[in-house]
Amino acid sequence: MYDVITFGGATRDVFFKTSKGVIFPDPEDEQEKMLAFKYGEKIITDNALFSFGGGAFNTAVSLAKMGLKASSCINIGRDESAHSIVQRLQEVGVDTCFVTTDAQNHTALSLIVMDKKDHLAFLHRGANNFLKLSDKEQIKNAKWFYITSLTGQSANILPELVNLAAENHIKIALNPGGAQLNGNCKQLRGLLDKVELLLLNREEAEELACSEEACEIIEDNNVLLHKVQKLGPKSVIITEGEKGSYYSGEGMVNFEPAFKKDGLVVDTTGAGDAFGSTFLACIIKVMKIPEAQKMAAINAAHVTQFIGAQDGLLTAEEIGDKLKEVKRV
Repeated sequence: MYDVITFGGATRDVFFKTSKGVIFPDPEDEQEKMLAFKYGEKIITDNALFSFGGGAFNTAVSLAKMGLKASSCINIGRDESAHSIVQRLQEVGVDTCFVTTDAQNHTALSLIVMDKKDHLAFLHRGANNFLKLSDKEQIKNAKWFYITSLTGQSANILPELVNLAAENHIKIALNPGGAQLNGNCKQLRGLLDKVELLLLNREEAEELACSEEACEIIEDNNVLLHKVQKLGPKSVIITEGEKGSYYSGEGMVNFEPAFKKDGLVVDTTGAGDAFGSTFLACIIKVMKIPEAQKMAAINAAHVTQFIGAQDGLLTAEEIGDKLKEVKRV
């Protein structure tokens, strides 16, 4: 019996760090910035790093490091990147029996160009867009499903996956992506009453809460929590970066501030996956909600001190040690 099976994407991430980019305001949106390079120029990077990403991949690695029996349902190509992904899963103890290989599509690839704290990402979804449920009987052998962003044709498995879980008394933790929030939000809303834990950042929560009718910005986080939970999930947790996280469920509402990082923020990639997976691991370990939020915040903060989504992930013991030392923001 698996504690958790994760569903979603897995990517090979390549980070190029350079100081040659020029950052300037977006002329169409003063709140945004643009990163530019001279047209036709060959950029010699200051550094390059090969890492991993993808919601299902990141969360499976995190759950395994937290001491849970985890597996990951992902679709990869038949290439060197695919081999590296499987090897990484095996190294951290994630079961790979639900990993499928795609003869037609390359393993997903992300190219991230970094300039100081700003970055620009080029994403090739590849095999991530063609995930299918290959072994439905074996998939039933789990206590939790952790469903992350499903892109392309992979989005079609969401209703089947949610119903499969409901029919077999499997709890669902759902962290939807843009395809669910933007592309088919009506379908997503129709499934939320079967979700045990809904994980969103603040922007996603507002998007979901206002998806059926236009509404003004919801400034009160308690109001936002209430609106999202009314859509059906048993519990909701909303993250807001360095401001902290907000939880609502089982008759309680709780806010926990973020934590001061040990070092400088290097890269925020994967912080959300680290938070969500750590929070779920703590819930499975029957920790109290405030403690689970604190543990999740520490792991998310630590991930941002490394390039990539996985190198900064901590074990439960390491998080516990930091919990005794770290200062709150």
